[in-house]
Amino acid sequence: MKANFLQFALAANLLITSPLLLSAQSWSTIGNTGTNASTNFLGTKDNKAFSLRTNNIERMRVTSTGSFGFGTSVPHGKVNIDNGNILSLTASGYFVIGNVSSFNIGFDNTQMQARINQKAASLYLNYLGGTTFIGSSTKSSTGMVANGTQYGLSGYGATGVNGVSQTSNGFGVAGSGYYGMYGYSSTDYGYGVYGHGAATSAYGVEGYSVYSIGVYGATGTSSSYAGFFVGDVYTTGSYQSSDEKLKQNIQDFPSAMNIINQLHPKQYQYRQDGDFKQMNLPQGEHYGLIAQDVEKVLPALVKNSKFDVMKSAAHTIAANSNDSNSTTTSIMTKTGETVDFKALNYTELIPIIIKGMQEQQQTIQALQNKNDQLQAQVNQLQQMITGNTSTAKANTNFSSAYLLQNAPNPFNQNTTVSCYVPSSVKQAQIVVYNNAGQLVKTFSLNNGNNNIVISAGTLPSGQYAYSLLIDGKKADTKNMMLTK
Repeated sequence: MKANFLQFALAANLLITSPLLLSAQSWSTIGNTGTNASTNFLGTKDNKAFSLRTNNIERMRVTSTGSFGFGTSVPHGKVNIDNGNILSLTASGYFVIGNVSSFNIGFDNTQMQARINQKAASLYLNYLGGTTFIGSSTKSSTGMVANGTQYGLSGYGATGVNGVSQTSNGFGVAGSGYYGMYGYSSTDYGYGVYGHGAATSAYGVEGYSVYSIGVYGATGTSSSYAGFFVGDVYTTGSYQSSDEKLKQNIQDFPSAMNIINQLHPKQYQYRQDGDFKQMNLPQGEHYGLIAQDVEKVLPALVKNSKFDVMKSAAHTIAANSNDSNSTTTSIMTKTGETVDFKALNYTELIPIIIKGMQEQQQTIQALQNKNDQLQAQVNQLQQMITGNTSTAKANTNFSSAYLLQNAPNPFNQNTTVSCYVPSSVKQAQIVVYNNAGQLVKTFSLNNGNNNIVISAGTLPSGQYAYSLLIDGKKADTKNMMLTK
């Protein structure tokens, strides 16, 4: 009887205390009181994950190691948000900070976006300033440092990169890397890189390299230009590729004087009206050639070109979505209109002018040789008329003999020396000496006119002297130059 009573008492006690125990371990849906954060919690006490659901679908999971997953049961990293909407001005994306009807920032798995009530707003990584690092860097004195294995910073769009300096000695954009700065624009009226110097001594674009090329420009088509400058261009030095190994089908061209005689130099002024004013053509009197005239004679030196007409447009350079007084500047934007014109390669006219001068010099030298011959004949006739005095007889051989300047001079293959030997001379020679005074060639002469061809052969480049010897005595000496 006593045992049955004890069993009944124990059962009754369990019935009375069970609801209290169950109540102590539950959380009320209308709130709880008297909780202790150190002892009261939602979650697990074993090595199991904890999840939250709505509509019987898991919405969040906390793993046993403390990683949070939203939209994923296998979070990667401490917090992993997955399976959200693609971000737009109207779509929230994966993650939103702020009020979507006011200022807010949205994220998805590819981008982040600053918005104000479904409109684009400025995105500040640090509104108060300081350095923002993209990639790895140890620098800390610039607003943003972007390091990459190939591009430090790449800009894309109508204006690829727009930089503004607030100090007199600052840089709008400063780049360092494989490309110091690389700009790309895929639109017909865009700029890969745009530089604007608004102050008197400001540079639009400055390029500097310690060991290589300061500014490099290239074009993918021969109808365009690697660089187009509106206005004067100044340089302290200018070089063009001219190495023989870069060229093929090399040959002399004849009759440069014929080409030069077909050119018509003009005096003129450049137009300054209408769209031509934007080309910033030089003012005042100028001298040159008309491209259309040159094209008839040397078409390869004329190129069809165009100038894109520009218009001034306001451009925001330091916009602040919280400030109605945004900073703007005026930049030039293409209108789609063009000025078609012909450009002339004046540089390649220089070899033609040099060739013409050489041809002219050969003509002058030939006339000089002919004049010397005629003068020698006149001198000889004068001696015959005035009589054969003893003094004249003694000097007849020397006074009537003559030696002309070689032609061409300088020469690189063959040159011709003309001379005259009187009939009374028993022996005459042309002897050639190098710059050290060493005899290198000897030619025997006949009485009368002689034309001696001197071949460069194995002679080294340099200056040489050649003399006319009459019966063992030097009658005259001249110099010539060999170039190879």
